Amino acid sequence: MKYQDIKFLGVDHVRIGKLGMNESTLDMNLVFNNPNRMGATINNARGQAWIQDIYIGDFLLSEDVKIPASSNFSVPVSLKLNLKDLVKNSLNLITRDSIALRVDGSAQLSKGGIIKNFPLRYSGRQSSQQLLGQLRF
Repeated sequence: MKYQDIKFLGVDHVRIGKLGMNESTLDMNLVFNNPNRMGATINNARGQAWIQDIYIGDFLLSEDVKIPASSNFSVPVSLKLNLKDLVKNSLNLITRDSIALRVDGSAQLSKGGIIKNFPLRYSGRQSSQQLLGQLRF
């Protein structure tokens, strides 16, 4: 199976999932593009996330996701937050025009019993206003 790696495009629909002193979560969709002419299922996605080189936590795929052929799609993930470091640097983050976002992890694609592991890596900038504008409580 000649299957090209899917491409990470960004983040959308950011929501506060759980807010607490011991554990907080941020639910969001990771947006990807499938350049292949056939669909598949993505599962077992997990990894870490950083904002401005500040580790903010680990993410885990909320559910298996069917990937349509040759199109963009969203993957719902839950990010367990490292709230202490995030709060400590929050003023610095919200006063910037754009924020450096980095994701490093891995996932599996499955199609008809064939499984392919692939990296989930992204490093880029997103508008601070756009990210904050998506935040829902």
